[in-house]
Amino acid sequence: MDELDFDGIPLGPLHGPRPDPDPAAPVPDGTATPTGIARMLAREAQRAHAAALDAHRALSAWQAGLVAAGTVLAPAPRPGGVPDVWERWGGPASALRAAARALAEAMAPRPCPGVFTATWHDPVPYAPAPLRAHSAPDGACEALDGERAILTLRATDDATDEGPPRRQVPRFPEEFHPHAVTDVHRLTRAELDALAAGDVAGVFGPAHDQRGLEPDELPAPWPARLLEEITVGPRAGRYGQGLLTATARPADDGNVGPRWPYPVAAALEALRVYAFHQGLHLCLPGARVLPLPGRPVRVEWRGGPAGPETPGEPWRLTVEVVELGLLPRPYAVADCEITSGGRVVARLHDLGATVRERPGPGLAPHPDRGCCRKTSSGARARYHELHIAHTAEGDPAELGTLGAAVTAPVRPRLPRAGLRMVDRVVDLHRSDGPKRAGARLVTEHDVPADPWYAREHGGGLPVFALMEMALQPLGLLGGLSGAAHAHPDRPLVCRNLEGRARLTRACDPRASTVVQESVLLSTAVMPGAVVDRYAFSLSTGGEVFCTGEAAHGYLTPEVLALRQGLDGGRETLPWLERRPVAPAGARRLDVRHDARLGRGRLALLEDVVLVPGGGEHGAGYVLCDKAVDPGDWFFGRHFPHDPVLPGSVGVQMLFQAVRAFALYTGLADQASPGPGPEAVPGEELRWTYRGQILREHRRVRGEVHIREVRAAGGTVLVRADGSVWRDGLRIHRADNIAVALPDARRGTP
Repeated sequence: MDELDFDGIPLGPLHGPRPDPDPAAPVPDGTATPTGIARMLAREAQRAHAAALDAHRALSAWQAGLVAAGTVLAPAPRPGGVPDVWERWGGPASALRAAARALAEAMAPRPCPGVFTATWHDPVPYAPAPLRAHSAPDGACEALDGERAILTLRATDDATDEGPPRRQVPRFPEEFHPHAVTDVHRLTRAELDALAAGDVAGVFGPAHDQRGLEPDELPAPWPARLLEEITVGPRAGRYGQGLLTATARPADDGNVGPRWPYPVAAALEALRVYAFHQGLHLCLPGARVLPLPGRPVRVEWRGGPAGPETPGEPWRLTVEVVELGLLPRPYAVADCEITSGGRVVARLHDLGATVRERPGPGLAPHPDRGCCRKTSSGARARYHELHIAHTAEGDPAELGTLGAAVTAPVRPRLPRAGLRMVDRVVDLHRSDGPKRAGARLVTEHDVPADPWYAREHGGGLPVFALMEMALQPLGLLGGLSGAAHAHPDRPLVCRNLEGRARLTRACDPRASTVVQESVLLSTAVMPGAVVDRYAFSLSTGGEVFCTGEAAHGYLTPEVLALRQGLDGGRETLPWLERRPVAPAGARRLDVRHDARLGRGRLALLEDVVLVPGGGEHGAGYVLCDKAVDPGDWFFGRHFPHDPVLPGSVGVQMLFQAVRAFALYTGLADQASPGPGPEAVPGEELRWTYRGQILREHRRVRGEVHIREVRAAGGTVLVRADGSVWRDGLRIHRADNIAVALPDARRGTP
């Protein structure tokens, strides 16, 4: 077999109704009294450790009732007396104090050095617990929960005036995709207390609403507040991950023992606020924020044994988030500087916090009620963002049936964060037939208000983002519907083979949820390959704005190697290089700094040859040439363990070539702003892929043949066809590339 030909499989229309959302469960009414719950908790505290989960569930139910009544939850007293302030600040704070006091006692009478490393172990207790500490033979001190070490503390003597070296700022900082968006970025004491009481939606807004969930699915009650106020700057700071500023005024604990654990506990609380601000708790039942285990935290204390030199001055915290991610559980890592009275009191490096579910349930959805995460309609999601992240680059083994569908031999799974455009599974219907046709998947993607691809495109939605939104759910449907069953013992990779898409109405989906509906129309099993054909639609607000069809191939390495281009494996030359002499009027341009065509990751054009009146139709021609850089952003983002240039990026390059033709031939005002929305309503884009571009390839080239230039309604519509070359092999083709630009002669209507 020389080449796979999938053109004979017919495409069909999108079909199938969208299901009505499940009604939400009633909100807990909170009829339990605080006195009754306090008595119940006192009894539960005396029972065996195995009954602790029931106590937490009862406390959560009480908490939900207090929130509904507008009451702030206060820490319950322990049997036999009132807990000290450290216990009220929670288990991690108690562990810090226990280890710090043990270290100071072990080193007495020598003064304790001002630099420590603190390493948390998994799991960290969330609630206050009786802790003890001891000194290890190697000079470290440990805080113990029973016989299990939960924190190891070491003293060092490598303090410097500058602190640890700063990290390198990446060229393209990772843009974390929050699970909920809020306009609230400053919290007062009252709002911090309301957050601790569980009124997350009342503080941050409706995107954080969890009404209708079971009490044990709501966040665990917070320990007592340490911060006075906090201001959150999402995407701020040198690393673009977030910048938090806060003040703290710790309660007087009698100044027993070292004071440096205070700022560490306060900074952990700031990260806890940020985790809830970003909605990271929404995917985890009984969510709680804990220190990140296994990552040493450097603590440099300059306040001396008695604390800050300026009595009465609050501590001011500047917390710069350096990492923000989801795997294996949502987490944030930050550097922090604490000042008092205008001088530095402490610096923290690599302080981490992670969001965990309550003990026991894991990530698998509840068999009866599904996920605790809600969809845009308010119903429960079938799978949520954390599930999707694990299917892309995590460990699917703990995800139940979803994990079984996306592990090897089907690889890759979904693109990595930054390019992934599937957030939640709303509904899934598998077909009972042997050929899998009729399987249907409904997913959602929350489009950011200001995504990187819109900024670097110049505004609006570039065509490659539209294609990825449509095509990524198809690969997920293929895995969930059993694409690998025909070749159960072979490793497979997934490649889009061809497709077509039409924008049915003008739509800017930024700051909205796109509902992605995918239907498996047919499947064909071949030696070493499975080819699925799908129909898809994209909608916002219940209105469809894009429809189309596409074919995905699940291919063994041997079959993948047979995909030798569009010309039967022969190397061919672009139209311009087949001319015996250079066409008249040909112009060579360097457009790499022309931001109107794209910048940053979307600066896809470099050397361009423009031929007015050239090409197969005599209406114009563009040839663009760019070296393949092994460090290009898409190799690390598209597929884990399978780096490849997405075909949609090649199509985007052809769109930019058409725009370059319009700009540099006077069809559009060269002083006009950036590209804006790219796809033209009513125009159907068609594409075919028969090859791939990997890191080891040398050059990628694209050419477009202008078919038509037409002025109508105050715009200039340019239609073209194009192809993409990998070195000397033509591997991609795009037909009916339609670009609309303002008509410089008539102005924009």
